[in-house]
Amino acid sequence: MIHCYKYVNTISDIGTMTLEFLVSNSVKKAFEIIKFISNNQGSLSLSELGRQLNMNKTTMFRYLETLEVLNILERRGSNWYLGIELFSLGHKVDANSRIVERIHPELLDISKRLNETVNLVGMYDNSALYLDKVESSRAIQMRSQLGDHLPLHCTSLGKAILSCLPLDEVDTILNIIELKPYTSHTVTSIDELKKQIDFVKANGYSLEKEELEPGLSCIAVPLHIRPINFYGGLSFSGSPDRFTEEKVKELSGELKTLASNILTMF
Repeated sequence: MIHCYKYVNTISDIGTMTLEFLVSNSVKKAFEIIKFISNNQGSLSLSELGRQLNMNKTTMFRYLETLEVLNILERRGSNWYLGIELFSLGHKVDANSRIVERIHPELLDISKRLNETVNLVGMYDNSALYLDKVESSRAIQMRSQLGDHLPLHCTSLGKAILSCLPLDEVDTILNIIELKPYTSHTVTSIDELKKQIDFVKANGYSLEKEELEPGLSCIAVPLHIRPINFYGGLSFSGSPDRFTEEKVKELSGELKTLASNILTMF
């Protein structure tokens, strides 16, 4: 049986459809290259990029050359980096009413006052997107950098986000994401994860001990800014031995107050 999804009257229609398909795929492929280079800056040559992305050298070079001319990518020797045009464009992104810009002074204040590392994430593409961080003077720091995507199932920030999302959206996400074990402490059971989400709803905070990185724990609270439809979270991160019951009570209270203060700004 032949299924026809679009009725085509003329050869011209076929040509137009083919061109649109090719252009669409070219844009997707270019974006795939940019994203891959962003995670491997300065470490891959033309040949290695082609091998990693399953493209022949000629096609890969054509993409890279075009992106270089547009200043989207930059070549240094035989390796590739993100270009200055992306930096320029990045600073023009509204990012939910410039939420990072507005919240950053609050993060600076609480980090300085408590000497804690404070983090801000927002929901993006079934993950927690790292938006901002203010480091404490303590020795232990997270390896994650701004722009990184954190898994939802094994981070306090991810669980905080899941606790404030609509129920149907949470169910959809839990059916899609992989509960990958990053350490021996990572939660890999849907039922256990749901229990932890319920805990956040009941107590207003989530706690994660060495689920993503050995030697690192985090406590987080949800941050749902309804006027701009922002789903995110705020957290403190540090050594697991610091997160005693008394400390968790103190820090969760500080984060809840911080979240409340931020909501008044919108």
